[in-house]
Amino acid sequence: MGWERIALLGAALLLAAQRAAGAIVTLEVAEGLPARADYVEGDPGKPALLMLHGFLQTHEFRTIRRLAEGLRDEGYTVLSPTLSLGIPMRKQSLACEAIHTHTLDDAHREIGAWVSWLRARGHQSVVLVGHSSGSMVLLSYLYAHAGSPVIKLVAISLMEGRWELDRAEHERLQASLRAQIAAGDNPLISHDFSFCKPLRATARSLLSYVEWTPDRILNAIDRVPTELVLILGSRDKRLGPDWLRDLREIGRPLDVIEGANHFMDGEFEFELLDRVVNALP
Repeated sequence: MGWERIALLGAALLLAAQRAAGAIVTLEVAEGLPARADYVEGDPGKPALLMLHGFLQTHEFRTIRRLAEGLRDEGYTVLSPTLSLGIPMRKQSLACEAIHTHTLDDAHREIGAWVSWLRARGHQSVVLVGHSSGSMVLLSYLYAHAGSPVIKLVAISLMEGRWELDRAEHERLQASLRAQIAAGDNPLISHDFSFCKPLRATARSLLSYVEWTPDRILNAIDRVPTELVLILGSRDKRLGPDWLRDLREIGRPLDVIEGANHFMDGEFEFELLDRVVNALP
């Protein structure tokens, strides 16, 4: 083999390694607030995928990272941002005991900024792929931005935000938070949410998540104009006992992976990849 062929082979291997590893890109998602994402450009004939992690995590969270790697191998352009949560260039998951001031509106602005970034690079077809609460964030973004250029949402392990509260307790909590905010206050509150027991957040931050009750999530699934596919594991212990039934009644495409848990790990990583690829346009 001549030196020219060796050089070409080396360049090809380097390009393949770079595609597999991705490149960190940055974007100012709000004034003075840069955020980071992992990005790999793929086949221009396929839609670009924006993939979002779960609550307080980063784009390095295993479920998203492994799925992103598989989708890159399938030739898709993949952008996996880390929501800043108000922290410039955030690189680590945020602790429950930290003081949380971020709201869903903040997350929506960041998602919109990254969608615009993809379109500015020539990707006119964008598909959102979320995991866990990341799926809820993307759903709420599409619900609030009906004119978004996004063509599809693939929601994996979509949680129902039950918070282990009954309807009356949930309504009382919302009313209390709204009253404090209306009075001009934004106190720091400790309250259980997701895996945080408790989460320390301002009233505005907490309310933005509390408002997304199971009923509101179901209503958004039913009404959001974007094409939507739901993928859940049959052994997801983080969901309420009636959530799968409620989702089936909505009538949107629902794909259940038998035996998979909330994180779709182990042998189910490959099954999840196949289901997501099948769901993509």
